[in-house]
Amino acid sequence: MSTDTLLITGASSDLGTDLIRSLMKRRNPPRVLAHFHSSRDRVEELRGTFNGLVVPIQADLSVASDVGHLIEQVRLETAFPTQIVHFAALPPRLERFPSADLSHFESDLAVQLLAIVHILRQFLPAMSESETVTKVVFVLSSYTLGASPKYTSFYTTVKYAQLGFMRALVSDYAGTRVNINAVSPSMVETRFLSNIPAKAVEMTASQNPHRRNTKPIEVTNVIEFLLSPASDYLNGVNIPVTGGAAY
Repeated sequence: MSTDTLLITGASSDLGTDLIRSLMKRRNPPRVLAHFHSSRDRVEELRGTFNGLVVPIQADLSVASDVGHLIEQVRLETAFPTQIVHFAALPPRLERFPSADLSHFESDLAVQLLAIVHILRQFLPAMSESETVTKVVFVLSSYTLGASPKYTSFYTTVKYAQLGFMRALVSDYAGTRVNINAVSPSMVETRFLSNIPAKAVEMTASQNPHRRNTKPIEVTNVIEFLLSPASDYLNGVNIPVTGGAAY
């Protein structure tokens, strides 16, 4: 049986649930601490399907006290997770900078950056001293690869903040037992795009060399690789999953 305990923030997202289902096909699947905010049904379904291997944890990561609650719940389940995947984010919006919603930006900054800062402050020291290699994976965006699209100033800023944080941690923990990497997919057609006009989604697909947007499995396959022993020598990489649209 696997000795890995995987904490996934935003586990109720389309990518999060797809990753869990794929990991459960392994001979030795990890135990998954599945964070969610509001989509309880999706995580409860996973718990029912994979009884004993999926533990739902509810928290609003834009609220500091809820982040503290999440950390407490993780500690009740394990001394420290051996793997962490950070999906959690607010849905992106296309907004002109002068009129963009500052409160949405502040909430997204709290969810995408401050929450994982607090989580890793609690668990990264122990992960870095583990007897086996531990893993942290940030889920970023192709917006961190070259020029970002118009009207995404706040979302792009948050993703670059995560990228900078990831790279700083790699320097701090170089030579330890923790590997810290990222994936940066181009637009993935999931319910996460609820705030993006259909025309913008279609235009992005038409501009991709493959004439389509990224499939969820193409992202989760790379994350699975980064969680596997096959990636033990990789540290500090930000892998583009873009079909060649950005690199």
